[in-house]
Amino acid sequence: MALPDTWSAHWPHHDGVVWYRFTWNQADASQPLGLMVEYWSLAGEAWLNGSLIARDPSLTEPLTRSWDTPHYWLLSAPLLRAGTNTLLVRVSGLADYQPGLGPVTLGAPAAVRAAYGRERLLRRDLHLSALVETASLGAFFLALWLLRRQEAAYGWFTLMSGVWLLYTSNQYATSPWPFRSTDLYERVSTVLMLAFSVCYAMFLLRFAERRLPRVEKGFAAGLAVAAAAMFAVPRGAVVPVRSLIELAGSAIFLSACVLFVKFAWRSPRFDCRILSYFVGVFVVPLVHDMLSVLGILHDNVYYASICAQLLTVCMALVLAWHFTANLRRIERFNDELGATVTAAREELARTLQHQHALEVANARLGERLNLAHDLHDGFGGTLVSAIATLEHSPDALPPGRFLGVLRELRDDLRIIIDAASREQPERTSLGDLLGPLRHRMMRLFENHEVECRWNTAGADGCRLAGTQAVDVMRLLQEALTNVLRHSGASRVDIDLGIDGAFLHLSVRDNGRGFDHGAQGARQGTGLQSMRARTVRLGGTLTVTSGSGGTQVSVRFPAMDGIVQEQRVDVTA
Repeated sequence: MALPDTWSAHWPHHDGVVWYRFTWNQADASQPLGLMVEYWSLAGEAWLNGSLIARDPSLTEPLTRSWDTPHYWLLSAPLLRAGTNTLLVRVSGLADYQPGLGPVTLGAPAAVRAAYGRERLLRRDLHLSALVETASLGAFFLALWLLRRQEAAYGWFTLMSGVWLLYTSNQYATSPWPFRSTDLYERVSTVLMLAFSVCYAMFLLRFAERRLPRVEKGFAAGLAVAAAAMFAVPRGAVVPVRSLIELAGSAIFLSACVLFVKFAWRSPRFDCRILSYFVGVFVVPLVHDMLSVLGILHDNVYYASICAQLLTVCMALVLAWHFTANLRRIERFNDELGATVTAAREELARTLQHQHALEVANARLGERLNLAHDLHDGFGGTLVSAIATLEHSPDALPPGRFLGVLRELRDDLRIIIDAASREQPERTSLGDLLGPLRHRMMRLFENHEVECRWNTAGADGCRLAGTQAVDVMRLLQEALTNVLRHSGASRVDIDLGIDGAFLHLSVRDNGRGFDHGAQGARQGTGLQSMRARTVRLGGTLTVTSGSGGTQVSVRFPAMDGIVQEQRVDVTA
């Protein structure tokens, strides 16, 4: 019979063994011959003149898978005989998986050896090389996808490579392991072929930045149904179901190629157009292999897995080009961002300089305002007292008293100058500042016939920061000055001391008071200065008034002589 032979064409349901016999006459047994069998499917052994020359490890299930493995022998005496020689080839196979024997070549060793090398390269070496290459590229793009999950094309390329890796193992695997039978191995291979077509279609869609939700759901559902059908059908129905699944996979593959070419030429992306050329070329070997699987072409050589090596490399190169293009865009964006940040930094520096200038001007205005308050509360109060003294007895004022008034003005001015240094870290005793102020105000109130009572228990033991102590004294001085100028009182009581963790100050008189309804209108410079000092010290200021007189109360929470928080209550 003619070779290659597939015995399922003669015995459609025969699972088992078929023997092939070859005879030839050899005139001179001393001249060696080369013998090559391109393949036997699925497992086999060879005998020459009754001597075993080759045998696969397993001739029963699970069968050794030698269907794509060429065999070569150098025949010489004593195996080779002068006269008639007989070669017997035993083939073990299953009717559903194209069992039979490939072409047999007998001739000069050099020529047969060269033919064997070509067959070996075409059937084994190129497939193994493609396998290694696919695994390497799949691992590389898996790493890229793990780093950039949003790049869905990288993930589908990785999955497609993995499925193709498993499917093409059919080209070089000599054992159905890890499956227990050839039948189960072939069923899994059929499902993997469909899964590869689906992954290939998804990769092309994602690379073209397209989404077809209904089609993609159809892919998933179809794959699940095909897998269930392939594993559920009985042995007798495997061939038609397998053929149907392979046709469906081929249809998906070809449709994906056509759609991608259509999308690519409508897209402005250069990388899509480049990839479309390689996709179109790959259709040719795929169609050849599918016709061979379906038995329409009587050819045992499959080219899709070999051409897939080139297609995979082209896909990887296009993906790499796409990746580097993204990197270049990122670099350009970084450059633009750097220029923007530099411009923003320069603008910020100018803004900060302008803000600094404003803060300096504001600080100067603040210092001027503080100086004005100090002049009003200190120097102004002393000046008011001196004027009041002169008005009370302008003709009876002795020269010594007049000189004392001038010295008081000088001392107050010194206090203002000393208080202008806000960075002094030393502490000041409240009693040291209270003594001169008390002496001066006592004489002033005596001249105006106002009874003045002082209660300063614990004030000597309180030490405050210099500026804080001055503010407290200015608050007291302004309150007493207001009593002298506005109240018309005959008596004033001053309380200053420590109450637990608090420092309290109270100024109370029995004067005329003032109307609450007119309070807003009477908040002149003195009251505004008191409120400003209270805010600077972190306290609050309230003013109350009644027909029985005016009361100013100050209460400061203090810790270890340092004022942490101050509260000022002014009752008028």
